[in-house]
Amino acid sequence: MSDNAAAIAPLILLTRPKAASAQFADALQKALGPVAIRIAPLMEIVASGDLPDLDEAGGLIFTSAAGVAVFAAQTGRRDLPAWCVGARTAAAAAAIGLTAQSADGDADALVALLSQAAPQGRLLHLCGTHQRGDVAARLVAAGLAAQAYPIYDQRAVAPDAGFATALAHPGPVIAPLFSPRSATLFAQAARNAPVIPVALSNAVRDALPKAMAARALIAANADAPAMIRAVAVAISSQSAA
Repeated sequence: MSDNAAAIAPLILLTRPKAASAQFADALQKALGPVAIRIAPLMEIVASGDLPDLDEAGGLIFTSAAGVAVFAAQTGRRDLPAWCVGARTAAAAAAIGLTAQSADGDADALVALLSQAAPQGRLLHLCGTHQRGDVAARLVAAGLAAQAYPIYDQRAVAPDAGFATALAHPGPVIAPLFSPRSATLFAQAARNAPVIPVALSNAVRDALPKAMAARALIAANADAPAMIRAVAVAISSQSAA
């Protein structure tokens, strides 16, 4: 990186679906101040099927706010407890009227919480077509009745002009990446651009090409506050370069 590029403020490039990117952008600016952000989604959320029969369900499992939104659009049922991977997903569930509990972590934390709580009845994991963590299968192995139901697809979209403009930023470009799929799509679109990825986990980093993965910072925890802290570290390191 040239001395001139290092003197230019970093740009944060957000490529999650539009609503999720906007929410994270707002959280970034509240935490870090007026940072430069460009939203250029490489995915969109599309409902992909009807909900399963809820009559015999004992509870719902959500591993994303997108799942909550698709559920809310398809039914008025709000009487089932919601077990959520993290605080943001739990807040989304509570906002639509569900009684929500957060595991405050990742899939491992969610499986541990449910295994300890051992709720009765069939647990329905309302997830995306592309998902990791094998939550339902691991719960079944722990003796609980659980089943995964993909109710939305994380459909890839072609990078828009804003994405190319962001990559052409004369200063550092920092790219927060929240899932292996988003990392894969980003790497395909960015090609060999010298971006600085900030990965939610080791699994996200490992989905990147070797050269890009070598530049990646990894959040200390698999949640939005930890991602914000990691982005702050990336900004500081680039500003000091």
